[in-house]
Amino acid sequence: MLLCFSGRIGSGKSSVSSAVASSLGWRRIGFGDFLRADLNSRGGDPNSRRQLQDLGQSRVNHDPVKFCTDVLSFGGFEPSEHIVIDGIRHSVIFEQLARLVAPVEVRLIFLKADEKSRLTRLKGSMDRESLLDAEQHPAEADLSGAICTQADVAVDATRPLHEVVSTCLSYAKKWCRPSV
Repeated sequence: MLLCFSGRIGSGKSSVSSAVASSLGWRRIGFGDFLRADLNSRGGDPNSRRQLQDLGQSRVNHDPVKFCTDVLSFGGFEPSEHIVIDGIRHSVIFEQLARLVAPVEVRLIFLKADEKSRLTRLKGSMDRESLLDAEQHPAEADLSGAICTQADVAVDATRPLHEVVSTCLSYAKKWCRPSV
């Protein structure tokens, strides 16, 4: 199974997906991790959200299949293993991942959180104005529409981390019953 996580900035995708992968003993790949490494190799600033968004959007626009293939390769994806993928931001990327890994089962969990919760989670690394500015980037556009409708489930990410992780784990276990 390929267990994918999506959500808006500050929804807890990295924390939740890391905890879920660790609990299940599965490998985890993050689109953000790949983009930071890619940006760094190009001489960019891997700590710049804008540069990461620009590079990610460029990769989506230019060749989404190659982008997905590069991320899967970066994470060491093997079709015989279960894997967690964090940071799905575009419906076309989710669709391409599903095509690339077929017949592996692909599931998507959308982490939903209100602005107040997301700002609290970002703990001063981003103020409201910066968050709103970052969310205007085209890389974030699908997160308030298309990707939500593709999700198998939307999980309330405003709850404590351990509760969100527990909910996601129960879905993962239900989806791949005999293997987990």
